[in-house]
Amino acid sequence: MSELTERALDLDRLRTRVRASWEGGAVDDEAMAAAVSTSAELATRAYVQGELDARWRAESIIYFLNIDSSFAPPVDPIAAVVWTTLMRSKLARLRRDLGGETAGSEIDRDDMFGLLESAVATWGAYNHPLLDDLERAHNREAYRIWAKNWFGSCYGFSHQLACLIQRTAGTARKAVLENLNDEFDDDVTHDVLRTRFYESLGLRHNSETAIEDPDWVLESSELLNLRTGLCNLSDPMPALGCFYGVEANWPPECRRHHAMHERDGLDDQVLEYWTTHASADEHHAKEWLDAVDSLCRTGAERAAVVEGAVIQLRLRWRMYDSIRERVRAIVD
Repeated sequence: MSELTERALDLDRLRTRVRASWEGGAVDDEAMAAAVSTSAELATRAYVQGELDARWRAESIIYFLNIDSSFAPPVDPIAAVVWTTLMRSKLARLRRDLGGETAGSEIDRDDMFGLLESAVATWGAYNHPLLDDLERAHNREAYRIWAKNWFGSCYGFSHQLACLIQRTAGTARKAVLENLNDEFDDDVTHDVLRTRFYESLGLRHNSETAIEDPDWVLESSELLNLRTGLCNLSDPMPALGCFYGVEANWPPECRRHHAMHERDGLDDQVLEYWTTHASADEHHAKEWLDAVDSLCRTGAERAAVVEGAVIQLRLRWRMYDSIRERVRAIVD
């Protein structure tokens, strides 16, 4: 492997390029060619051949480039080639593995509602046996493993909503905007509520080091990066489905977390995040449904909404599978 090829995916160099993109000049043709070939090779290993080490590397590159470019494709041409090549292959793999039977199909309005409801009932993480384990174990260290991955996988949520606003119109845009506005409530932002609870567990989050934690699971990076990829598609339908799945799952899961921590005697201020989201997101989920109903004009668009929801829900389920393996190593 040539030095040029080795440097093409060097993360420090890529991040430096992203941060200095305003100052960038001409791009060397050989460097660009190396970025194209090397990122394509990594994408094949990670998402076609399924090599675990390659997936970790690819998801880490996407993760840090997301951070440095505010959860949008980088402006720097070399970093953009790397990000786009990896993201395109990643989304294709997730569609093949998790997209279900609606891909490329045409469905009517009633079928869309029925399939979305069924997807949440089947793949909603509030049903995952990990939560049963956490409830039975009543083990703070086990719960902290879940919390690290949950909190870290939420990173960039408001940025992603802001990106989706640009790709929607009418009722759908209003729904996304209202959801984003709720994240920044005048009294106390959702970030503050989430962080207040997280720090009550004795944890501190650092986006630069989170994915290096031995408790971090690969699917948490994959889930976070999935939302960024969907929100940057020109077609907003998969992202709208994705966020519907997020909001529809969260209230029943919040109620389970609230019950666990109420049993432990946490005060109302610390519990406020769970209290708020146990009810508010039911309203949000209805808003997302109304939004897609108003925006969808074809059966293919409705199918894309369902596909986005299913992929997000099933990937979160996989994330909980991996967290459960870490938790059971402690509590069994």
